[in-house]
Amino acid sequence: ILDIGCHSSKLAKILKETKNCKITAIDKSEDMKNDSSFEEYISYDLDDGLPDMDYNRYDYILLLDVIEHLKNPEKFMLELKKKVDKNPKLRIIASTGNVGFLIIRLMLLFGSFNYGEKGILDKTHTRLFTFSSFKNLLIQNGFNIEASSGVPAPIPLITGNNFLGKFLLKVNKFLIFISKSVFSYQIYFKIKPQISIDFLLDEAKSKANDER
Repeated sequence: ILDIGCHSSKLAKILKETKNCKITAIDKSEDMKNDSSFEEYISYDLDDGLPDMDYNRYDYILLLDVIEHLKNPEKFMLELKKKVDKNPKLRIIASTGNVGFLIIRLMLLFGSFNYGEKGILDKTHTRLFTFSSFKNLLIQNGFNIEASSGVPAPIPLITGNNFLGKFLLKVNKFLIFISKSVFSYQIYFKIKPQISIDFLLDEAKSKANDER
């Protein structure tokens, strides 16, 4: 697994302990270089693009709550596509906040749109996405959508992990089933790169040579 913009090693620890995954991480922080949760850690500012490395050896790339922090998401996704378009087995898990979430819509209805320390309107976000705009970003830069779903709001963080929090979380999940564009707090996509023509031609030549 390649975790781009990992932010911390929490997820890596879970994946390593429960799934025995080998994880390479990229993030601009210098603090995680010696973290044993990673097979390899690369300190790199993603606004400068992506580091030179072999992207074809990965089965999965995680791009979780990263794209909204970048200065130029289109340029970043196009560069990522060029680095992975010869890896047909690769799947990418991408997520971002949903600015079309009901609460944000209600805020706009009453003339309010205030950035904060965290959440969908985190003041470090440079771009905001709906399901439609995030999908367009991915497709226009060479990726196919395999699956999409909505993520409910982190209600238990507000109410506590009690009966009320669990009940409201179930309600949110049910409403997402009705309309994920309105009731999803976050957007989740599973995508894969469109395979390049050059790669297909090389594969065809290789197959023809094997048959001779």
